[in-house]
Amino acid sequence: MSINKILESGKPNFDVWDKQLDEHFFAQYHPNDVGKEEYERIFFQTNELLIDIASSFFVYGKFKDKWDTSKCHLNYLGQNLLLKSEKMNLTFDWGLDGNDFYMDVHIMYPENLRYMTDDFWTMLLELKSLGEFEYSGSGYLNAQERPFFENKTSTIFQVIRNFMLYQVKKMNGTNYQQPPTMDIGQFSLKWNVNTPWPELLEKSCKAFKSLYTINYQLWKIDDLAKKKAAKSIK
Repeated sequence: MSINKILESGKPNFDVWDKQLDEHFFAQYHPNDVGKEEYERIFFQTNELLIDIASSFFVYGKFKDKWDTSKCHLNYLGQNLLLKSEKMNLTFDWGLDGNDFYMDVHIMYPENLRYMTDDFWTMLLELKSLGEFEYSGSGYLNAQERPFFENKTSTIFQVIRNFMLYQVKKMNGTNYQQPPTMDIGQFSLKWNVNTPWPELLEKSCKAFKSLYTINYQLWKIDDLAKKKAAKSIK
């Protein structure tokens, strides 16, 4: 479904979402004024708000996948749904944190970054135009590495740097405490809760599709290799 059709179908919900969001914040900031039963009602109501928006992610993305949306978490300043892809066994966080809607996901199969084309990296850069984008890398630079590799301004550089440092240490066997599998962090996007619903829907749908596609391309390399190995055994 096109973005225009998604916005049109979502329009009748905007007033309801406003009311649900207002009640969510009242419960968050005035918990002593809300009884236990009312707090639970608002919690599940907020989950309904989040899944209503997330359902547009799936419609827009047209993913050949199945989704588990049955799990949720409370966090210090809000709550979130876990959107789990059955195909990739990958979970996306989608929720509220303070005054922001947010989504984040770990980068899976990062060892396959070396197979990615320029289109992959272009898609990654385009995430910056869809919300407040952040890359949280895993690990840290030691004192020897910092003068040569420290960078706080380029996502592309940081991702490739973390990939290369892990691989070089693995190749040389110089880090005996190195984890057996690569973990280079996660991507996240935020939108202020005052963002108009049409803008939030459009940008979050596009961001979710891009985050899914980025991980799908990395996963697919591994999936094809497993299928090829399985055929060779038969």
